[in-house]
Amino acid sequence: MLHTGKLDRRIVIEAPARTKGAAGGHTATWSAVGSPLFAAVRNLSGSERRLTKQGGQVAEERTEFTVHYREGITAEMRVVYRGRFYNIRHVNNFKEADRYLILTCDTGLNNG
Repeated sequence: MLHTGKLDRRIVIEAPARTKGAAGGHTATWSAVGSPLFAAVRNLSGSERRLTKQGGQVAEERTEFTVHYREGITAEMRVVYRGRFYNIRHVNNFKEADRYLILTCDTGLNNG
């Protein structure tokens, strides 16, 4: 059974894009895909891991965002929620019914 709760949080889905720089090179940027979505947010876990062999740590968290079905959302995209970036790791079309998508995401070093 899917417990969507209230889809009462606003998120933005962004896709990576490459733009041409002034010197002719390419720059990686992110651009919004469609309009903001209403989502249910469920925090799954949090942890810290070593950043490098030399030391340092980075905090990570896993979060699920449940949204109404929208075609074209992939794991190459990211979620922006409350000013934070979340890497989309898995897109689950719940029961293949085209009603809800469950986006399993995590945070990390690369700002989504």
